[in-house]
Amino acid sequence: MARQSDLAQKRRSRGHTQETLAHRLEVDVSTVARWERGASTPTPRMREALARELGLSLDQLAALLPGAPSPVPAPVRELPAVDPVELIKDVWTSAERDGLVSRLAENSPAPALTGDRAVRVAHQWLITPPPPAVAWTSGTGPRVGRGTLDRIQARLRYLHHADDVVAGGDLHTTIRGEVARTASLLRTASYPEEVGRGLLRAVAELCQLAGWSTADGGHIATAEHYYLSGIQAAHAADDPVLAAQVVSALAGHLTEFGRARDAVLVARSALARIDGLDRGATTPTVRALLHARASWAHVEAGEFSQAATAIQRAQDEYGDRRDDDPDPAWTYWLTPEEMDIIVGRVDTALGRHQRAQQRLTSAIGSCDHRRVRETALYTTWLADAHLRAQDVDRAAALADRARQLSETIPSAYSERAVQHLTRRLATAR
Repeated sequence: MARQSDLAQKRRSRGHTQETLAHRLEVDVSTVARWERGASTPTPRMREALARELGLSLDQLAALLPGAPSPVPAPVRELPAVDPVELIKDVWTSAERDGLVSRLAENSPAPALTGDRAVRVAHQWLITPPPPAVAWTSGTGPRVGRGTLDRIQARLRYLHHADDVVAGGDLHTTIRGEVARTASLLRTASYPEEVGRGLLRAVAELCQLAGWSTADGGHIATAEHYYLSGIQAAHAADDPVLAAQVVSALAGHLTEFGRARDAVLVARSALARIDGLDRGATTPTVRALLHARASWAHVEAGEFSQAATAIQRAQDEYGDRRDDDPDPAWTYWLTPEEMDIIVGRVDTALGRHQRAQQRLTSAIGSCDHRRVRETALYTTWLADAHLRAQDVDRAAALADRARQLSETIPSAYSERAVQHLTRRLATAR
């Protein structure tokens, strides 16, 4: 295991102080100090820049990071290469079940979701009927029933709320372990069809949460692997609403990581499936969420007219919600304040700066102080609204606040947002 001083020693050998290295990487000096203490690790993108500055390969840098694994890794069982598109089928046999469980086992390699495969997966899901009941298969071990499902759902709710206050760098391994344990029941337990479909729904929802949290921990390819598996599980469970949620969440992920045009197509697939259902099969909150994600994908793709239409649809749907709507549990976070934040961010991109500032300022003011990641993100969005309105001083003050918050947590999302804002402020001054 690398000693805590190894990274600092390499930095000094290259003639850098913590301050000069932080300046080169456009991060705060405390960020460099945390890397050297092992309090946090650089995100994948930041690792590339750090490796360049230190004259190292990525593998050499990984060996220097505090807490780095032994240079001789434990062997990992290789899984057969699978085209992700081929995982969305109209059958559910022991082969499909065991493949899903194996892919979700801890430390198993993630299948590639590159190029146009995300779009193809979404389209394949859209046109493929779910497996019929006669294709169902269960394990042969101890029988599980409704009580087991209730306990899994309670754990799932706990992890959702934990994610509200714990950043991905600290939480994603816990969520990934929960995914693996829950998925293993599909193969090791016996159950009636109804319980089996319930297990698949739980796996799908856990995969969506794992995708979000794992990306926040800096593991982008692995996050995509979870989104893909979540789509497969929800499709096998014949739950089109949950599947649309995971597909839409994948669109949000693609938007965040620079694939906006793919994200637009994936988001449209989710909406197309929802639109094809009886309106009573979904709730206004679900429809609002999917339109809101599509709106930001349009923004990042430069399709501002479509973005305006989508965010108006989201607002209209959200305005139609009622207290007695049977909303899925996974919509719990879409509160009126969160909706204002989403709309305010889109307003900023559409040039409605004053309206955006009002929405974001009010919503941030009511944000739970324990939600550090979200508060940091939302503060960067408010800073962006001021920056676009040419109020550079206010934007800079907000950026400093966001940076202070981000440095207290291991979140790739907030770190990337702060770095992007810092670069834009540097060019505006």
